[in-house]
Amino acid sequence: AKRRGPAGSGAMTALSLCLVLGLSLSAAAATGCATCTVRSQLKRFSLDHIKQHVLSKLGLSAAPNISGRALPKVPPIQTYIEAHSMQSDAPAGGNNPFRTGPGVVDEDDDYSATIEIVYAFAQPQPKVRHRKGLETLNFKFSDRMLGSKVVKAQLWLHLRPTESTGPMVVSVRRELPPSSSSSAPYVSHKEMRSRPYESKWIMLDVKRFVAEWFKNPKDNMGVSVHTTVGGQSEHPQRIIDLSTLTDDTSYVPFLEVHVSDTRKHRTKRTVGLECDENTDEKRCCRYPLTVDFEEFGWDWIIAPKRYEANYCSGECPLVFLQKYPHTHIVSMVTPPGVAGPCCAPRKMSAISMLYFDQQLNIVYGLLSGMVVDRCGCS
Repeated sequence: AKRRGPAGSGAMTALSLCLVLGLSLSAAAATGCATCTVRSQLKRFSLDHIKQHVLSKLGLSAAPNISGRALPKVPPIQTYIEAHSMQSDAPAGGNNPFRTGPGVVDEDDDYSATIEIVYAFAQPQPKVRHRKGLETLNFKFSDRMLGSKVVKAQLWLHLRPTESTGPMVVSVRRELPPSSSSSAPYVSHKEMRSRPYESKWIMLDVKRFVAEWFKNPKDNMGVSVHTTVGGQSEHPQRIIDLSTLTDDTSYVPFLEVHVSDTRKHRTKRTVGLECDENTDEKRCCRYPLTVDFEEFGWDWIIAPKRYEANYCSGECPLVFLQKYPHTHIVSMVTPPGVAGPCCAPRKMSAISMLYFDQQLNIVYGLLSGMVVDRCGCS
């Protein structure tokens, strides 16, 4: 899936592309193959830029190390992958499929919300004393995630198959540090009637818990779990699989947290050229470029494995600048000896991504500036 939007760091990208273009043209003068040299250089530069852009957007200084970490088989993650066909062999074409020739793009005027989802898995318990009969689940979030607004939060627990047949109640309680100034801890309940040897996932609404954690991260002492069957207290481990990330199991308890961020977009109607590698076009044009994350060695990106990023290449002659009045005026007042207009991205859009972060949580979100939708002279 793809979200349209302005090019964000487009000015810096355009400047870098122009520098690469200048170096490529110098090299091409010696080889006598200007077009092939320039496109080859721009492709390599674009791929390097995309790697840096992804890490920067996700707030990562380096790619997460997920050695030995398999993708948990939990319902919501499998549902998202299937619903969005995020692991399809074919690169995603998005809402702006590639066709050669003149292109027309309409942008919607909307106040859009970028929704991200993080799947935070229970971490090993810290060495602190808990009340007898209660088990505590602990979760960690990145600083980037803590700066967001919580829209929805659910705790997923997997019930073990047991012989119990009576009414069952699962409760989770937000634990507080002794120094906390917060009010009484919140409690969430789930009541159900179990069937003999039934194994299934259950969900509890914990939005208030998580919202408080995001506001006061130091108060995040986890949640304690309590279970009763037929009115009698039962040890949680007999009823629920309370494994953590260090255990080899697909039934680790996890939080599904939806967060939001809002941005405003303007409406434009623009025209640009679309080309393929066989097109004999010297003017500024958009060309296809497939990014394969597996070729980067990035196994921490769950989906998509590949996508179409596209790149810009071509010249900006005077006759072509007539289509871009502002650029033409700027070119006429540019001092002698200063580089003129350069072919660079004029509009970029986002892609959906499912990935592991440094805490080994799984995050679903939209990364802006990942797809070149339009090229122009600037």
